[in-house]
Amino acid sequence: MNSLSLMLAGMAATATPLDETQSLKRTGQEAPPAVVPAGPDPVYPADFYKPFQPQTALDMLERTPGFILSEGTSVRGFGGAAGNVLIDGQRPTVKGGGISEVLRRIAASRVERVVLLRGTDAAEAQGQTLVANLVLRADAGGSGNASLTLSHTADGVISPSARISHARRIAGWQTNIELSGEMVRFPTDGTYLDRNAIGALTSTRQEHIAGKAPEYGLALSTSGPLAGGTLTVNLRLNKDGYSSRRGIDIFDGAADDTPDARRDIAYDEKGRSGELGLDWTRRIGAGWTAKLVGLGRIERYTTDEDYVEADYRGLSSQVERPSEFVARTTITREGNHTLRPEFGGEIAYNRLSSHLDYAEDTGSGLIAIPLANDRTRVSELRGEAFANLTVKLTGQINLETGLAVELSRIRVTGEAAQEQSLSYLKPSMALVWSPSGATQVRLGARRTVDQLSFGDFAASVNQADGRPLGGNSGLRPARVTRALLRIDHRWGKGGAVAIESYHQWHTGMLGYLVLANGDQAIGTIGNARQWGISMQGTLPLESVLKGARLTVDGTWRGSRFHDPIIGRYRPMDDVAAQSLTAEFRQDVPRLKSSWGVTWTAPEEARVFYTGEVLLARDRALWGAYIETTALAGFKATLRATAFNGQDNFRMRQFYSPDRAGTSSGSERRDQQSGAVVSLALARTF
Repeated sequence: MNSLSLMLAGMAATATPLDETQSLKRTGQEAPPAVVPAGPDPVYPADFYKPFQPQTALDMLERTPGFILSEGTSVRGFGGAAGNVLIDGQRPTVKGGGISEVLRRIAASRVERVVLLRGTDAAEAQGQTLVANLVLRADAGGSGNASLTLSHTADGVISPSARISHARRIAGWQTNIELSGEMVRFPTDGTYLDRNAIGALTSTRQEHIAGKAPEYGLALSTSGPLAGGTLTVNLRLNKDGYSSRRGIDIFDGAADDTPDARRDIAYDEKGRSGELGLDWTRRIGAGWTAKLVGLGRIERYTTDEDYVEADYRGLSSQVERPSEFVARTTITREGNHTLRPEFGGEIAYNRLSSHLDYAEDTGSGLIAIPLANDRTRVSELRGEAFANLTVKLTGQINLETGLAVELSRIRVTGEAAQEQSLSYLKPSMALVWSPSGATQVRLGARRTVDQLSFGDFAASVNQADGRPLGGNSGLRPARVTRALLRIDHRWGKGGAVAIESYHQWHTGMLGYLVLANGDQAIGTIGNARQWGISMQGTLPLESVLKGARLTVDGTWRGSRFHDPIIGRYRPMDDVAAQSLTAEFRQDVPRLKSSWGVTWTAPEEARVFYTGEVLLARDRALWGAYIETTALAGFKATLRATAFNGQDNFRMRQFYSPDRAGTSSGSERRDQQSGAVVSLALARTF
């Protein structure tokens, strides 16, 4: 065993007895199945998950040691933004958070095993540090699952959530359908303290918010043979929204028994979306595979806000219609070859039309307030050609290289019409060393281009915070070059730890600036650096408590940006110095039950507007759950989320005329949302 394996195995030995299987047999408890290495990739058979009582494939992935599900990233292109899950070696053709929905529709009984690809064993996994490949049972028949959840929030209201899905083979096509509906409530109480430039309290505001978010969805997928290959179709239809009624009592100075003024804010969002994904894959001989992918997504969102206080009224209404269409083709050589190339191309068309009406009434009736680009249409036509190559240098070392060339044209019509053409080179390279089936080391670098938020091209307004934003028709995407060193080590029957250090350079970073017409907007503000270390680990605690384990996911970050407004360095916008979650869980097979405790560490970050610094801090969250299958045919879960209170703190510090000037006052807000207690019943059939 090499020195690196010895070092990591030493940590494993502190958690798991060397003769664990014999110890379990002496207590009459069945030993969990061992993890079977497949080259550098660990394999978790379906029996490994039995103590966790999974109902769906999503449940299984959430209990896979050292694996964190990613729905996708904001980088441009379907290939790099499609998440870190494969199903029988293929990426689900979905975007917009659809991977979780796909996994919920797959019953746990249909999964034969989960293979963790640590970056090199499939062309579909290139560029990802850890990918889960779900291998489904070839002989699986019809199956389904259903769940009902009742959630009790701090306002005393019980809200339902329900899902039902069914899968079966129809005329040789594996078909799955899911219906879902849920209502989430957000009761919140808050206190605001406003102070002037010398720190004297000028007003106190006490607010109560009653918010709710309904969502309804239909998802359908089918897969079967066509033209010598396999065609997979994914369809998703969603209707969602959010509405809140905010009542605010205003006091001059400190709060007393009688408010001096009253403010009411009614806010409503409504959205509809439809997405269709097509994936046709065919083997073309000698280990080569061809794939064609098509994806179309159409959405419509409306946002209305009515702000009323004494002799003032602000009224805003915005309609946004985003759409996206992607066509992608790849030709890949798979299998155990010294050289494994992949070639392909992608064409994408994105469009957003936005229409904002904003008016104020100060006693003379509603008067329209113009904002830059309040009626805008932006579109982007983008083409990309790429080539990737995996080279087996030795039996333990692989080299991954890649190069993509991107050309795009962004066109903005409206008040500030503009057209710009962009081009980017996106290289990547990584050395992957697998000294054993348990350990892998990756050293790599990759350049990516962020996906622009088309909403930033259009005007918007946040009346509650008094922050209108103009649209910027000259936006360009930021570029990020990331270098990383990652060590992934696994041991025993569920132990895993992955540690990654990274440093990345942001070119053309986006932030807040002032346009020529005086409006604040998003724009390019300069270059920045970010660095950090992340760790995901699953630590079996069998030597301390049978059936117990500890799971941790944490990241610690630093950043540096030279701010042109204040002329000195500061952290990047909205980059938290740390994020950390932990879960302790114990499975008790003889009781067909499990219990656990979760903890989320406090987290804070700053956003730097042109004349304001906003500090937001979420306090620590504690949760707990008990789940059991003792009720025949059902899995029941009783869960308390944020049982210590879901509190957050926000401080806005204002400056005049901008952040280079003097302090002009501050606003402190403390909010409490309370605990959520839920009871869920799930059943497979």
